Amino acid sequence: MSEARLQDLLKLSEAIPKNKRFSNLSTSKLMELWNNISGYTEELLLNKKAPEFPGIGIFYIKRNYAASPEEYTPQFFPTSKFFNGFNSYYYENSVKSGIPNKLPLNYSIIASRMGWSRSDVEMGVRDIMTCIKTSIESGTSLNLTMGTMGTLNITRTKVNMKFSPKLTDALLSKYRLPNFGIRAY
Repeated sequence: MSEARLQDLLKLSEAIPKNKRFSNLSTSKLMELWNNISGYTEELLLNKKAPEFPGIGIFYIKRNYAASPEEYTPQFFPTSKFFNGFNSYYYENSVKSGIPNKLPLNYSIIASRMGWSRSDVEMGVRDIMTCIKTSIESGTSLNLTMGTMGTLNITRTKVNMKFSPKLTDALLSKYRLPNFGIRAY
């Protein structure tokens, strides 16, 4: 089984026939789009929102009561239609419905930040998803870096997000309540 990184995955878009592509964006433009979506996702996550990357999943934070009641940890829930039922993937919708502050990816905000049209962003996301689906079906393991947020690992049997310590530390510093020496008796 081979392994692919983000650049390798997006080069696959050039091999897809023009009539099966959604956009005419180059590999470098798709890379720029992925990086902007990753940055926007991280920004929302740090503001306690749960952005849903279409075709991939939902990123959210939840309280880690086991460690400390005021500590938050990043979480990832895969929601793709082609993950459910593909080999051993099956994720119940009950978990998805229990995620608070869930937001769909806002193509208009990303388009305005990049100076692109909304339709270019939406079609670019579809091209990225086509590349991911093609790679999974061919048996390639994917390690997709999502900016400073971490790495998304996709194989034929599982989808896993490894969050970076930088993101975890940012959540701790932003939401952990300071201890002023107050004790509960």
